[in-house]
Formats: sequence, structure tokens, C-alpha cells
Amino acid sequence: MDSSLQDSLSIEVRRLLGEESRLEHEARAIEESLPGLRDIDLLLTLAGTRLSLCFPLMKQLAAGPDTAAREALQAAISEKALAAIRLVEGLLAENVSEDQRGIIQANPLYLQVRAQMEKFLMAGGGGFLEAKEADSQKRRILSRSIVEAIRKYNSEDDRYPALALEDYPPFVRKVLLFLFPVMVRENPQPPPYGIEEGEELTYSSRNMKLPLTQAIFYMENELLPDLRAKLQEAPGTRALQEQIEQVSQRVEDYKKLRFFPRSTPVLLEKGYYTEGMTGYTADGEMLVPIPLPVTMRSGTNLDRKMELVRMDVVKRIAGRGVSRDIDEEYRRLRSIESGIRGSSRTASMKLDAVWGYRVLRQDYPFLTRLADKRKFLELVDLVMREGARAERRVAALIERDETATGLQSPALRRDSTDDT
Repeated sequence: MDSSLQDSLSIEVRRLLGEESRLEHEARAIEESLPGLRDIDLLLTLAGTRLSLCFPLMKQLAAGPDTAAREALQAAISEKALAAIRLVEGLLAENVSEDQRGIIQANPLYLQVRAQMEKFLMAGGGGFLEAKEADSQKRRILSRSIVEAIRKYNSEDDRYPALALEDYPPFVRKVLLFLFPVMVRENPQPPPYGIEEGEELTYSSRNMKLPLTQAIFYMENELLPDLRAKLQEAPGTRALQEQIEQVSQRVEDYKKLRFFPRSTPVLLEKGYYTEGMTGYTADGEMLVPIPLPVTMRSGTNLDRKMELVRMDVVKRIAGRGVSRDIDEEYRRLRSIESGIRGSSRTASMKLDAVWGYRVLRQDYPFLTRLADKRKFLELVDLVMREGARAERRVAALIERDETATGLQSPALRRDSTDDT
């Protein structure tokens, strides 16, 4: 926030800024010590604090400050409101299991944040959420990135023939099956391998994998206290006693584990393949199993294609002046500030593309098409049909959508559902 503006802020604003700083520090501490962990209550409280900040700032704006102060106040209100929206959308977009869907919306703090957003809009805050018009160069870079990403991932990639193990000697077969259990199978099914629309599957498992630090934290702070509470309600239950002993022993074993962090994991594909083939997270932390049943719904070929295009677009525009927030994060990842694993060679690989897409979507409403199946297919058809003219057509659509009004935050609408 501008230093000249800081001097004129009210006591209430200063108090809320201090509270926001404290909550941000706590969230960052959790993220650094337990990579990937999200404290739902803490982040929703932070989002609510940012929205609360908007109201006294809007009062100061209505008091008629000078031109410089007015512009600084407008920028501050827009920044805080958009940051709150992205925080909530980030929670809703987390890859939770089927039995945990709706856990965010059921949280009382989420309902409070949504009520605050409605109050903010009723007070005239919608204008602070409108996308700012971009210059023609930014639109050209973005349109080129979108077109190139769609062309890169448009072809069907689940039609390749499986490896014929029978053509290899027995010893080589065993080595391949041991080293590549995900990619190499005995008696494989013929292509296609992907899942089409309407053919989604539901998978269940008695265990799930977590990064080592998260696994220890969960078992110590969630699983063991829950089991001990159940044992107090039913003293002498041998099954519960054995389960507590097993979990406690697993915690001790995990605390003794030592591993070498992978500075550059094999990022074949986000999520499943990274875990299945390397045993490490994308950040280089070891994955271990914990006794937590989980049920997951499979995506489809189209879901995967849309996700790959979104990720590719974010990585293509990083550091090219299209988005200030993404460029700042990209520069941080390239610098020594990003930690011992920081590297200018892998900065784009470590960039959080899911977060980056949410940032871009606020600045460029056109990008909501990359999360809507019908509109995405229409965009793919346009890109493949127009050929060399596709970039100009997409740039024109981006410019047209910049004039669209309304709240680009499905996470906080009354009829909101999980982000796609």
C-alpha cells in the first residue's frame, strides 16, 4: 500500500491491516513447514478480514480525497477484494475426495465470507472487481499462448499401442514391470485408454498418500485424538487399542525416516503419474501412505485436456508482462528467495499454475472458457478451423470480453458449486 496513503488511514483500517498481516504470517508458516497443507478456518478468516478491510477503505474513498489518494484507495480495495475471492476459490478448487465435497461450503466461516461479499457488492463494490482493459500487446501474447496450448494438447493421446512385453526376455520383463508399474502392464487392454464423457469412474482405497510432514501432522493431530476419544467412550475395546498402537508406531517410524529431497522431480504429469512413478511430490517431498479411506471420481479426457491447456497457458505467459502477480511470483521462483530448491532453470515447472489461472481469470474474463466444457470445445473448434487467423480471432474475443461486467467469482455466488 502507498506510503502516503498509510499516514491517512483510520485506526480501524490499521487494526485490520495488522490482523491481515498476522493471519498471512500464520498461513505462510504452515505452508513452509507442511507444504501443501491448507488450514480451512485460518484461510477463510483471512478472506473475511480482507473483505472487512474494503468497507472502511470505501468510506474514506467516499469522503472525497485528492486524486492520488483516490487512485491508491481504489487500487487497495480492488486488491483486497480480489485476494479474498482467490483465496476462497483456491479452497474450493482443492482436489478433495468425494466424501469430503461440500466441506468448505458447510463451514460457518464460508457462509460469513459469502455474506460479506454480498454486502460488499450491495455497497457498490462490483466496480472494483471488473477486469481492467489490457493493451493490445498483452492480448496478443495471451491469445498466442492460448492457441499454441490448444494445438499442443488437441490431438488424442490415448491411442498409442501398449508395450508388447512378450517381445522381451523374461528378465527384461521383470525389470520393466518393477521400474514402471504405472506405464507397463502384463496383458494390457488395447487402446483407447482414456475416459470419455459420461463414463466417469469412482475409485476407493483404504489408504491414501500424503507428503511425509503432512502424514505425521495428520496422524498426531487428527487421527490419534479421534481414536482416543472413541476409546474413552468405549473403554476396553481391544480393536481400538490395537489401532492406536499401530498408528502410534507408524508415527514413530515416519519420524525416523530420512530422505534426500528431489530438487527437480520427474514431472511427467500433474498428480497421479508424479506420485505413482517417483514417490515424491512436485515440490520434492517423499510420499508415504496413511490409514485414511478415500473415494475419488475419475475425470475424463476432456477434463484432463482442459487442465493441461490452463496450466500451459499460465506457464507460457509467466514473466512476459501479461500479469503483474504471476510475473512477481515467477521472479521469486527464479531467485534465491524461493529457498534451497530455487532454480532459474525450473521456475516455470514450480509455478502454481492452478493459482495462476485464477489470477488470470480475474484479469481476463475470456479465460473462463477454459473451465467450461461447452465453451472450451467451441474455442477448440475455432482455433482448429481458423488456422493462421486463430490468434487474431482469439485476441478480438479477449478484447470483447474485457467489457463484460459482473462478478467473476463463482465461488461466492448463492448457487455456487465446486470450481471446475
